[in-house]
Amino acid sequence: MKKSVILLFVCLFFVPVFSQENIKINYKAETFGSLASGNNTPFWMLFHNWGVVPFNSTNFYLRGAAFGNHKINNDWSYNVGLDIIGSSPHEFSTIWIQQFYGELNRKSLQLRIGTKEDYTSFLDEHLSSGDMNISNNARPVPEITMRLNKFVPIPFTGEHVFVKGDFSVGKFSDGKWMENKALPHGRSYAKDVLLHHKSIYFRVGDIEKPNDIQVTVGLKHFVQWGGVLYWYAPNQTQYIVTDQPHQLQDFIRVIFAQKGREGSSGADKANVAGSHSGNNLLKVDYKLKNDDRLEAYYQHFFEDGSSMNPRSFMDMLLGIQYKSGEKQLVSNILFEYIYTKNQAGSIHFVTPAPGDEQHAHLENKETGNDDYYNNVDYIQGPSHFGRSMGTSLFLSPEFNRDHYLNFKSNRIIAFHLGLEGYILPPLQYRLLLTTGQSMGRYYMPFIKEKTGFASLLELMYSDSRFSDFDFKLSLGYNQGEFFGANSFGGGLTIIKKGIIYSK
Repeated sequence: MKKSVILLFVCLFFVPVFSQENIKINYKAETFGSLASGNNTPFWMLFHNWGVVPFNSTNFYLRGAAFGNHKINNDWSYNVGLDIIGSSPHEFSTIWIQQFYGELNRKSLQLRIGTKEDYTSFLDEHLSSGDMNISNNARPVPEITMRLNKFVPIPFTGEHVFVKGDFSVGKFSDGKWMENKALPHGRSYAKDVLLHHKSIYFRVGDIEKPNDIQVTVGLKHFVQWGGVLYWYAPNQTQYIVTDQPHQLQDFIRVIFAQKGREGSSGADKANVAGSHSGNNLLKVDYKLKNDDRLEAYYQHFFEDGSSMNPRSFMDMLLGIQYKSGEKQLVSNILFEYIYTKNQAGSIHFVTPAPGDEQHAHLENKETGNDDYYNNVDYIQGPSHFGRSMGTSLFLSPEFNRDHYLNFKSNRIIAFHLGLEGYILPPLQYRLLLTTGQSMGRYYMPFIKEKTGFASLLELMYSDSRFSDFDFKLSLGYNQGEFFGANSFGGGLTIIKKGIIYSK
């Protein structure tokens, strides 16, 4: 993967030097520092930033990035990017490459190779509690992605029905981190895990045109597969190692959610190859006066077929949002309700034991206990370097003090409020307020429900008199075990943006 990214980066950047037109190269320099009480940075200061803020209560980082764009003609263009971060002791490193990618674009079609902070969810990037599958909480995974990067009209529909989608393969880069975390303490883990995800969305109407309403429906599919599994057997005080098949035929099984072949783990052969999850989305946008918008959305998370049972659809992220077309005191506000207690029921009963005629009638009927974000093979679930790739409200493995890499809290009820606007033309604010309770997991429930409250207030100041400098003050506070522990702290971010070359 690294060699492919380097080759594409070099080709896209240096091959077309004969054409010096329509080229733009930007830079971004950033520094951040924070202090907090307790053992870790306040909850909402850790998330919505692609995993760059260190977990420890006192930290800082320096960041430098360059991004290039070359428009070859009306149809073809390419983008490249390099982003490097150095920080105080982090969970995984002190210096790392956060982004390194090349993109080749032809009209609405895009091919990308590399690692990029790319937010593709239909939920608000800054105010939402987080998409259930892929948010902006963890470091991005190195991937090769082909996608339609915007909605395009489906032929013969009179530009009333549009489609958008993507298809991606990648490889997690946190194997060494997990090994360092788990191996000294006899915990199970997996290395060299592969990633596949795809999505397709359909939209009726276009709110940017005279239409007053548009409806979006779609499906996302997310899979962890392949890799090497290290399952710790306590009775034998040693690891049982399984090298999962990862050939083309195995990838095809993963794409179509088929059972694993010989050589796979027992779970893959009994169920499907890899750990599968996804979500269904329904979103309605209504255009008000003065370009104001009202949006409502429903997202249902699923782990397997049992999650598609009608009774499981009570597990949801339900939201409503108002966006103003003007910069005012309240420019954007949303409210979300998150419920994940059902998980297709508490019982997982696929096949009765031999001779158990008393329960034979339950065969293939009670297949609940989906245990969101947890898998017997891929212990870390949908996380990267210990942070959730989906919702942050399922407390990430990074919070575990016992060195287990799983998600210990996935049956929750939560209420979330996000708010942003302008106090003065150059002074913007963002406010996040979340409260919730967690019951743990069906397999391992908490003896007593864990509750908590988390908040974040950010003030962003941007003024042309300061030569493209932006300043951000962050204040975070959380209380209760739902969010890990009590913590109060603040941070300061200084950002400088500019143009290196433009012609």
